[in-house]
Amino acid sequence: MKAKLLYPCMDEIGEAVTWLDDIGVLLWVDINSCILHEFNPLTNCYSNHILPTKVSTIVPTQKKNEIILALSGRLVLYHLIKKELITITEIEPNHPNLRPNDGKASPEGRLWLGIMHQTDHQNTGSLCCIEKDLTIRKVLDQQCIPNGIAWNKAGTRMYYADSGKGCIKEYAYDPEKGEITFLKIAIQVPSKFGVPDGMTIDDNGFLWVAHWGGFGVYIWNPLTGKLENKVEVPVPNVASCTFGGKEKNQLFITTARAGLTDEEKVAYPSSGSLFVANVNTSAGINHYPFITH
Repeated sequence: MKAKLLYPCMDEIGEAVTWLDDIGVLLWVDINSCILHEFNPLTNCYSNHILPTKVSTIVPTQKKNEIILALSGRLVLYHLIKKELITITEIEPNHPNLRPNDGKASPEGRLWLGIMHQTDHQNTGSLCCIEKDLTIRKVLDQQCIPNGIAWNKAGTRMYYADSGKGCIKEYAYDPEKGEITFLKIAIQVPSKFGVPDGMTIDDNGFLWVAHWGGFGVYIWNPLTGKLENKVEVPVPNVASCTFGGKEKNQLFITTARAGLTDEEKVAYPSSGSLFVANVNTSAGINHYPFITH
């Protein structure tokens, strides 16, 4: 499978690609440029939202045109039409060198969010769980670059990638308590494939993983650890992916210019753009809403 260019942009770090099925639009962010992108693939209508700080995570809510964003130091509620931004809780406010990274809501509505250091990635990060009453629990510490998260269809397994450790771990997931129990390293990514970044999951339980430095989205079977297939992307740093579109048969992919040499930027001028691939799979729900009291 091969991805093709869908929308040309120059994102330093294009991340958190999210399909909002109720309004038929695709959202993603450029973390360092503080931009929220909005694109309708049916009409090719594009707009953007300029935010006050770095932004790394997009999570739907139960209300139309309303999303949760993770900005530096806080979670905010944002309305796409009204463009209103309301802080709902602070995140590590006493640690200016820490910022949110990738995050997703679990099937029952908790928000799981990675926290990383801006410059020192050696076991300085963490994975947190934000409850429906907005209390924050640190679930894992000693993380490097906490990234992609996905749950199986039954909601009993959570898969989580730490890019700095080059692997995807499998946890038993307790939806009643929002607790995880380590089971195994499901996938140890060979260094020649780059490192695992954002990811999603299909109805067959296969993980579709964006590989930073790997020129593609790799399709892994977490039960066997086997690489099943790959979506080729014509740029090195692939950052996030999600299923969407009218028939849920499109894979949307974000990429990045960060980390490239000047020579690589010339060789891969589409780096930082949005790509799409038509896929033959059943996608299910890729983005659950965060449910607050």
